[in-house]
Amino acid sequence: MVMFFRLMITLSVSILMTKIIIYISDTHAKISLDHDTSGIQKMHDHVVPRVGGLAIFVALSFTALYGANVSAVWTSFYCGVVTSAFIVFIGGLTEDLSKAVSPAVRIFFMCIAVAIACFVTHSMPLIKHLDHQIIDRLVAFDVVAFAITCFAVVGISNSFNIIDGYNGLSSMTAMISALVIAYLAWQLNDYNVLFVSMSLFAAIAGFFIFNYPHGRIFLGDGGAYSVGFIIALLALNLVEGHSGEISPFAALLIVSYPFTETVFSIVRRKFIHKTKSTEPDNLHMHQLVFDRCLPVNLSLIYRNSRVMPLMTIFIWPPALATMLFYKSTVIMLSSIVLYVIFYVYFYFRLVHFKTPKFLIFKAKLMISNNH
Repeated sequence: MVMFFRLMITLSVSILMTKIIIYISDTHAKISLDHDTSGIQKMHDHVVPRVGGLAIFVALSFTALYGANVSAVWTSFYCGVVTSAFIVFIGGLTEDLSKAVSPAVRIFFMCIAVAIACFVTHSMPLIKHLDHQIIDRLVAFDVVAFAITCFAVVGISNSFNIIDGYNGLSSMTAMISALVIAYLAWQLNDYNVLFVSMSLFAAIAGFFIFNYPHGRIFLGDGGAYSVGFIIALLALNLVEGHSGEISPFAALLIVSYPFTETVFSIVRRKFIHKTKSTEPDNLHMHQLVFDRCLPVNLSLIYRNSRVMPLMTIFIWPPALATMLFYKSTVIMLSSIVLYVIFYVYFYFRLVHFKTPKFLIFKAKLMISNNH
């Protein structure tokens, strides 16, 4: 009951902050609104505030302050998480407001945040266990462990930004990831991770109400990077804090959809299209689903809002596999390999205009249910 009350506080603050941002959007329109509706990766036809991450971060910060005020047992860990994520949030928010921060600078901010989380707030453990004797000997060295941890966390943080193109897609993926982490934390009796993951879910849910289906506000880089960073941090706490009870690769399977999208996009751009790996394009999986599965005679906002439900076939399977088989490294690794095959298969079907019939059927079913 006490946890429920505290989660309601997080949710309420997130809703309030999101509503305020939207309400006063005319005041901060010049710096906070996404005026570019013609970019190749843009799928909206009206200007929208892209600082939804501010509402999420304020809600999390308020909960941390509340916990400190009532001397809650989870306060130290929670405050460490928020303090570390602040660096990531500021780097992303600066890009949201200025539209002039390079990807390299944003990655630098994330690496600094990882260093603070690992060595200052001690809210993030280094990756030290990968269930392989030789590799575990290598990651026993802090320098190697820190480099691998940075790579993993930066990759996951970026991945939630890459899928943040359609209403509700990134935030729904993040909420499902948070719920999976909460379930695993409950199974492992890790109540610090359980509360923070549920609090993250509540903070995102307050934003989601206004983001889906009509897209009245966007996460922005500050929101997407911060959410991805916190999810990575919580997942690492589980697999490192409970080594032997959970496979280290469960952390990767939890975020397999956005992470696969990121890695595949880098490979596709660099080796197939011969462009920069950070160059935006309109060939992500969610963009192909938008183009191939939804009739062009429907309004843009209507098509936009149907992408997220269609994309759940790429989000739920790895989430369920993680919850069912999180103890087995063999099953976790097999699930990751099968997921990559599953993803690549569907990608090439879509890109070659051979859309699977069940996706078209699902799209038509959603359309008919709304008419």
